[in-house]
Amino acid sequence: MDNTFAANLRRIRKERSITQEQLAEAVGVSAQAVSKWEISGYPDAGLLPDIADKLGVTIDELYGRTHEDKSLYLRIIEHIQSFPPDKQISEMVNMCYAMPQACMGVHDYSPIDSYILKAEDWSNFSQYITRTGMLEMRNNASLHYFLMLPEPEKGYDDVLRYDENMVKLFAFLAVPNALRAVYMLMGYDCMTFFKRETITDKLGITEKNAQEILDRMNELGFLLDTVLNDGKKEEHIYYFRVGNLFVEFLTFTWLLLHQPDNFNYQTNNRGGRRYFKNETYKVKKNEEKTD
Repeated sequence: MDNTFAANLRRIRKERSITQEQLAEAVGVSAQAVSKWEISGYPDAGLLPDIADKLGVTIDELYGRTHEDKSLYLRIIEHIQSFPPDKQISEMVNMCYAMPQACMGVHDYSPIDSYILKAEDWSNFSQYITRTGMLEMRNNASLHYFLMLPEPEKGYDDVLRYDENMVKLFAFLAVPNALRAVYMLMGYDCMTFFKRETITDKLGITEKNAQEILDRMNELGFLLDTVLNDGKKEEHIYYFRVGNLFVEFLTFTWLLLHQPDNFNYQTNNRGGRRYFKNETYKVKKNEEKTD
């Protein structure tokens, strides 16, 4: 029969995707010794700190000792911090996947199936919609996302109201080669400055087209426009400042164009409740409507 230490060591090591060989090398023993610990044995006490450090847990956790007086939120913080930085996002995805399961009344967590993670030609989602908000995530590893939007008291369009700046954004994206330019700039290092000629050369477009793209980006606040003076002449250089926000924008643009229709967990208990309440699209009496 497994002892508590052996079972915890085996479970935690696998959760961290650490092999027996890697753990053995970190603490200076053989892989056979680690295998023995995971069956029924115990390591020397002097090795416990190194084992705990390698696994990113406390010695108490290895022995199954918990602190019931800690709040759930503190335990979540400690749990995430127990993973190395390059593993924290993937673990948070797993935690997010548990949320719709909880809402559906599931009592035993089921990880995302490997065939879903690897699927490339179809998408799988989890969705929970109620009168108080919405939760949705895409489960494929090729594009994970998690969105949770509690319903504001005054409605979603209290903040997400109709805004002419949104019209300017979509007008900018309709400019020939504008979206190509954004994709190109997203491929540069986030600290890269560039010139107008960078766009004309890379995209093979005219200076007039490139300048219109830059002017509209500047108007929307997408650029830092500054002047470089080398003592002989001045020229404009630009810094594209959108970064991760455009990745997020494209994610939900992609979602709008590929609407969810395949769900692992899904329910909609909104009961016909409308999403927008404030009719911010209406033209005010003292404003003229333009075509």
